[in-house]
Amino acid sequence: MDNLNFIANIKRKNIRALEFVVDHYSSMVYKVIRSVLPASDCEAISEECMNDVFWLVWCNIHSFDETKGDFKSWIAAIAKYKAIDCKRKMYKQGQWLSISDGTIYEETSTEEIVVTKENRKELMNAINDMKDEDREIFIRRYFLGEGIENIAKAFSVDRNVVDKRLSRGRQYLKEKLVFWKGEKL
Repeated sequence: MDNLNFIANIKRKNIRALEFVVDHYSSMVYKVIRSVLPASDCEAISEECMNDVFWLVWCNIHSFDETKGDFKSWIAAIAKYKAIDCKRKMYKQGQWLSISDGTIYEETSTEEIVVTKENRKELMNAINDMKDEDREIFIRRYFLGEGIENIAKAFSVDRNVVDKRLSRGRQYLKEKLVFWKGEKL
């Protein structure tokens, strides 16, 4: 098996060709996955993701087109998008916590889910109490992920105006939520 014929051999479902790919590309695939899943405590997730990448290569080799790019780029793209899928799956099952030395995964309890839903409801009520234009700016920025420049153009205002309104909106929500909870700033 060599660099010239391994793709044709994978297409013929030659297991040795897959072993060749694993031997020659596993390090690169692992690095791509870890760039998306940087958590030091998620080694098992990274390994599972890597196995899925090679399985996808095996099952979808017919979609690889040598005229559009090289195999290394193709498998790197598969690794990247599979890692993103794994990350989404982790977000759905629990939550990622950022700490100074990395990111860890934590299971979410039923109580935390209920509290989160209550907090979300309180937040939405507070946002609904904002002035119409401020609410729309806030939703466009933080819920729809729209860029500040685009929001400024849509409202025909300067970027600084949008920044100030977002800042005031965050402060308003903070004060309102703290007031509702009866806590001190």
